[in-house]
Amino acid sequence: MDREALKRELTDQIQQSLDQAMDAVQRAPDGAWIAASEWEVREAFQKLTAPAFERILQAKLDAAKPAAFSWAKEKPPAAGLVIAWPRPNVQT
Repeated sequence: MDREALKRELTDQIQQSLDQAMDAVQRAPDGAWIAASEWEVREAFQKLTAPAFERILQAKLDAAKPAAFSWAKEKPPAAGLVIAWPRPNVQT
């Protein structure tokens, strides 16, 4: 994963969230800075969290070698295979 390239890619989204947060605090009336802006600031960064996390995970997945995943090493189960779980030994 190219961390620097990913940082550059996400910088615009981060800057937008910062602008929204600063605008919210700037609009808040005197005496109510926190009450009037806190949830708007939280929402601005909440909207950033999911897409940023998704992009970071995707970059790591794209950079990973297929052998890094256990399912890539194993053959899929045969068709019709039934997996039976042991029944608990319950006495009535």
